[in-house]
Amino acid sequence: MATRSTSQRASRAADVRHTPEHVASGMPAASGGKRLVSVEVLRLLAIVCIAVFHAFLQQYVQAIWMGPQLSAADAANPVSALAASRGAMWIVAMIMYCGACGNHIFFMISGFFLIPRMCVACRSDGYWKRQLRSTGRRVAMILATVVFYLLLIMAAGRMLAWERNAGGQSNLIYELEFVWLYLVFVALAPVIAWVMGRVGIRASAVLAGIMLVAVYALNIYVACTWQAQYGHRSLLDWRKQMSAVSYIASFILAGLLGWALREVNDRSTSGRSVSGRSESRRPTARPLWAKRRFWTRGIVILIVAACAITGAMAMRPTYVALYALSFKSTSLISFALAVCALMAAACPPRHTHGRGVSARVESAVAALASGILGFYVVQTLARVLWEAVDARFLQPLLVGAAALPAGSMSAFLGLLRWIALGAVCSLAYVVVICLSDRFVRRPLLRAVHLSK
Repeated sequence: MATRSTSQRASRAADVRHTPEHVASGMPAASGGKRLVSVEVLRLLAIVCIAVFHAFLQQYVQAIWMGPQLSAADAANPVSALAASRGAMWIVAMIMYCGACGNHIFFMISGFFLIPRMCVACRSDGYWKRQLRSTGRRVAMILATVVFYLLLIMAAGRMLAWERNAGGQSNLIYELEFVWLYLVFVALAPVIAWVMGRVGIRASAVLAGIMLVAVYALNIYVACTWQAQYGHRSLLDWRKQMSAVSYIASFILAGLLGWALREVNDRSTSGRSVSGRSESRRPTARPLWAKRRFWTRGIVILIVAACAITGAMAMRPTYVALYALSFKSTSLISFALAVCALMAAACPPRHTHGRGVSARVESAVAALASGILGFYVVQTLARVLWEAVDARFLQPLLVGAAALPAGSMSAFLGLLRWIALGAVCSLAYVVVICLSDRFVRRPLLRAVHLSK
């Protein structure tokens, strides 16, 4: 009885620490409510990855189908300069991994912190009642964010006379798919954790392994056979739905990794498991997979391998195979990079002594990183903002590169300037939106008790 009572109090305390804003935006917290700065930085990096990916996506897709067989670039079609430069295509292809990787990280961070707490609490009395209440608040926060930005953008569009998108309602459903998927994942988290808690961590690991093998076997098939239908996919097509399956697989895997890491952390410090049972009298050594350097080395290996494979594909007679490597959520490279990045950020460093991050820097990172959900919504619903930035700053550089001899060093340098400025503009775009989100949306949600 005492153990059950302790579990109930721990579960209620966790629900207080992890507010709907924390969970629905992916905001991590360590034991005792202290946030993990390394994961906050990763979450901010995920936002930047997503922004940079979208800055070049349209031109990249056009260049893929043009192919490298261009004797001369056409100033009237500036993307031809990119298609004619294998070096520039290699760089942009590497950037394309960032999109799916950032999306995976977005889902993984929440699963990593949300599911393990529920796995611990699922055997206590009142589990479903508590989760219904807390999950309802998280879902309400996500919906409130979408409604807030939808109304704000509609008002701004009316005042500034923005051109209406004929497919506006379609965009709200189709383009915001990641937000709706996230809402579904958050709502399903108590059920996922309850199942995992019942079958145990080892059986969950076996099931997760089988699931991942099946998902990415299908993803490889989709990536190799379905690129030609880019932009013309129905939501009811199973190949389109593999995107949702891939991201919920990441959400579940991250929850499993978070649960396992909590077990390791507890055993290595106190010799007790998360469930409270005594495992040994002395702290145990950490396994290799629970050490940060294991995952940082994995990141380096993956990046080197991706550079080599992508470079080889960029030298082929067509770019189709190059596109398949980073095709939306099906990219195995993007998924593996996201897993390694999450674990590298979440595992404790080898040496904990020395000066930590200053409170001011930590506060700035948290202020920007908390805007990831708002950034997703604004990026989709206010696409006209980025189109204006692209037309003013980036398009002239691409046109200038297209006016130079195709495949020449001068054209390549012009494309490098275009890529560099696109990355800088994307970073500035993220900062502006995330700071606006921090000082506008979040205070309003606090006023209606959906955030702290």
